[in-house]
Amino acid sequence: MQIPDSEIEYRTSRSGGKGGQNVNKVETKVELLFDINGSSQFDEEQKQLINKILAKRLNENGKISITAQAERTQLGNKKLAYDKLLQLLTRLCIRKKNARQQRCPKK
Repeated sequence: MQIPDSEIEYRTSRSGGKGGQNVNKVETKVELLFDINGSSQFDEEQKQLINKILAKRLNENGKISITAQAERTQLGNKKLAYDKLLQLLTRLCIRKKNARQQRCPKK
């Protein structure tokens, strides 16, 4: 699964933690926002399922928000947030696939 960069919005801010004096000057914390309903990667059935399962993780605009601040660089945190998004969406797709298989009787 891959999500086009055009469907992802990044916001940056100052991060706490490791980094020494650099922490006070550089915006390394990254918040990734992804609009499921505006995505071309999922059909309507998948969008409804994702919205239902992730209802508590959606912000007021209906977007998934993922934050990353473990890395010392903004680029590292962007990659970390993107990887978290892919893991989350992949897990949901696998769950649906397994559930569908369980509903189908074996021959």
